[in-house]
Amino acid sequence: MAPNYYFCAVLETMKYRIAIIDANSLCSMALQSILSDIIPQVEVQVYSSPQQLTDNHDGIAHYFASANVVFNSMDFFAPLKRQTIVLCEGDGQMMQSYGFRTLNVSQPESALLKELLALHQFGHPHGHNLGQRSQMQELHQLSAREQEVLKYVVLGYLNKEIAEKLHVTMATVAFHRNNISEKLGSRSLGHLTIYAVMHGIVKIDEL
Repeated sequence: MAPNYYFCAVLETMKYRIAIIDANSLCSMALQSILSDIIPQVEVQVYSSPQQLTDNHDGIAHYFASANVVFNSMDFFAPLKRQTIVLCEGDGQMMQSYGFRTLNVSQPESALLKELLALHQFGHPHGHNLGQRSQMQELHQLSAREQEVLKYVVLGYLNKEIAEKLHVTMATVAFHRNNISEKLGSRSLGHLTIYAVMHGIVKIDEL
């Protein structure tokens, strides 16, 4: 999918929001969690239908809406094409034919995460990574060695392989991995991947 050059274009301040509109609450919550990790300074809200937004449009910069919701509410979304990303189970060719950007939510989590990170990192018209600017101080939480270990963890290396690359013992790798998880407050590979990309430890095209 081509980068969405409107994604995050106006998310410069706290007043802007992202709306997820999908009747599938589990899908909505999963996407909300990922987007909140990627763009922590922006409020991400979940709705089951566009009708819930009738009196609450102010500050919504982008809409992530399921294909069914968009198709059944075309009058609502047609004027918002530049702000809307349609959640599809597949390549979304039909919605693309209507001029919408699409996101395949049925792909593996790692591929979905990579696509969302690409939308955020490369979508800003001025080339800014908004999350990186707000979280830069967090980078200093990790030592240089921990950043090296994190990079290999995110790239899928096993502890033994990381130990060989860094010329340390497996126990040392395990020690660093535990420190990383404690400092970042998560053992989730998805969370660690977001952190690594947002702080320049791993490039998106390396994933």
